[in-house]
Amino acid sequence: NVTAEMMGANRWSFALLLAAAAAVAIFPSAFITPRQGNQPSPTSSVLGASKPLSQSVSPLAEEEVQGSHLSFGLVLAAVALAGRSHYSNAKAKSGIRCVALQATKTTAQPTKEEKQEKQELAKKSEVPSDLDWSQVSSQWEVDCFSRPINREGKKMWELMVTDANGVYRRVAQMKPTRVNSVVVQKLMTIFIEESKVKPQSIRFFRKVMKNMLIVALNAVKDTMPQYMEKCKIIPSRNCHMLRLWLSYREREVYPKMIGYTPPVKKKTTNVQASMVKMAYESLPERLRFSRYAISAVPLGALARVKPGQLPGSLARIPPGFSDNAQVYGILIMTSRADIICSTLRSMEMASVRVDLETDDLLLELDIDTTYKIDKIRGEEKEGYLKFERAKRQLGGLHFVAVHDIVTGGEPLLPIEADDMGPGEGCVTGLWTLIDYSLQDED
Repeated sequence: NVTAEMMGANRWSFALLLAAAAAVAIFPSAFITPRQGNQPSPTSSVLGASKPLSQSVSPLAEEEVQGSHLSFGLVLAAVALAGRSHYSNAKAKSGIRCVALQATKTTAQPTKEEKQEKQELAKKSEVPSDLDWSQVSSQWEVDCFSRPINREGKKMWELMVTDANGVYRRVAQMKPTRVNSVVVQKLMTIFIEESKVKPQSIRFFRKVMKNMLIVALNAVKDTMPQYMEKCKIIPSRNCHMLRLWLSYREREVYPKMIGYTPPVKKKTTNVQASMVKMAYESLPERLRFSRYAISAVPLGALARVKPGQLPGSLARIPPGFSDNAQVYGILIMTSRADIICSTLRSMEMASVRVDLETDDLLLELDIDTTYKIDKIRGEEKEGYLKFERAKRQLGGLHFVAVHDIVTGGEPLLPIEADDMGPGEGCVTGLWTLIDYSLQDED
């Protein structure tokens, strides 16, 4: 046993050291070199060892003794050599690297800031041991904001992370005095390191947190180039899974937490009321089209469209609605269908909505971009009101479809199970969207 041999060597060396010290105390004259004639007394005594003591120390020491005097430094050297010899033997026998035991050990104490940071980063959820990583998406969504939980007079903050499938979910509680890009960066680094599926895109939807999150996520990219070099940071209102999860926590989790304060309910408004009047920019040239129509399809038909069948994007359909419910949307009819679809695919199309104060039909992109599609004429307003009411009845669900009028025929959806692409008369592109304008506070 390596440890036992090392401890034995240490005890043997210590015993020799005690014996040498005792010899000096009992026979001091044997260890002090006498002065010759008028030789001045040295500032420090030269110590030696008698022949019997040298024999008890080591045969090597005996050969080096001259007369009956030996420097006490040689005694100490012999003791150290003996201990080293035993330690070396133990090391050679074990065939492994040994680390000497120290009688005392000093450890640098963490600073107050380090302790606080450690406590803060520790308040996070753990990864379930039975998580199915094959179901985790590389499309992630992030939210950092205050929650309706009062602690020490201030609202608690959370950093929430989920993949688009809602399988990998992480939550970290943050003190309001420590909400900054550095803390968010460190927490995101932990969540990414602990995930077996690394993100290829990260979306967030809060405009007020845009600057801080962009700084934090770019810092993560810089510190983790092996995972994040090609990851896209996308400000977008299309954080569908994150919104569903946040809605669930607002109903089922926060009310059960200590310090919960119910949020002030907004004053309900009907579809006739609206927001503050604004002047909107017209559609850019590459997105302009001359014809469109408000249309409706059964929810079940939309649900049967497979991701990837058509250019576009499919939002997660809110649960709890009948397949026969009518989903309203905008059908764009143009000879530039391919160009418009390609352009919209490069953008984060969020929703189409009606501003009833200005009578404008609007297209919303990314996190804070809004374009005016058309001015609504008075005789057509009822149809647009029906469109808005239908959206609200289905949790904001609606669609945008692009149809190439050159191909002819009626615009249809590719809803057959074995249909893997558009055919004659099929729409060229399809986006299912959710309008979160009534839920957004910021």
